[in-house]
Amino acid sequence: MRRKKKLGQHFLKDQNVIDKLVKHISPSIGDEIIEIGPGDGAMTKSIINKVSKIIMIEKDSDLINNLCDILADYPGSRLINDDILKYDLNQLQNPMRFIGNLPYNISTEIIFKMCDCKNVIDMHFMLQKEVVDRLVSEPNSKVYGRLSVMAQAYFDIHKLFDISENVFSPKPKVKSSFVRLEPKKNVFDSKHHETIFYDIVKSAFETRRKMIRTSLSSYLKDDDFLALKIEDKLRAENLTVNNFLQISEYVQEI
Repeated sequence: MRRKKKLGQHFLKDQNVIDKLVKHISPSIGDEIIEIGPGDGAMTKSIINKVSKIIMIEKDSDLINNLCDILADYPGSRLINDDILKYDLNQLQNPMRFIGNLPYNISTEIIFKMCDCKNVIDMHFMLQKEVVDRLVSEPNSKVYGRLSVMAQAYFDIHKLFDISENVFSPKPKVKSSFVRLEPKKNVFDSKHHETIFYDIVKSAFETRRKMIRTSLSSYLKDDDFLALKIEDKLRAENLTVNNFLQISEYVQEI
């Protein structure tokens, strides 16, 4: 099966690795699973008989016939031929578990999209190792950034293991990692609070080398930093996730 480079496709071919992935996912017969970018169905085939149903979302029309063949014996499951970035996941009403070998070229966009997705039980994704390193990074790290803060605000994140480039076809130029994300509850008390948080994090990291008294000047004045007990000479990369949540909660009240 030919890969489409523009879609960031790398198909997993090692059954031992697939078995390890499935073991960490730990599917059960009552689970409803969304698989993002099933590709040639390698992981689908190892999990579909262990769950209640799978809904596959695949953009590449050339893969549809093969995926439909996999679904033939599982009438409760279905395939959606659509772009995950355009598909409204919130129209899926039931609590869902998400899995996927995410396309490398849009993996960060997918993670941002998942922050706004309701009814998520958990997510298990294969991603570029450098993306996973950003997801789990701590403040004062070179790779700590907007993705780190946004993802850690919404999810408890656990890096599970690294995956060699040799188990994919075609072989990617980078290593991958497998990660679990579990949604946190009641992070924001209103949609307004959530919107302010999003805007503040974005503003802080758009000019990450500037001190926050400059990058956040449209939200906070000198007295506000004193009230928050946050040093205004810090930069975005020095602030914790809780600092950003604290700032956004403060801003919505002033």
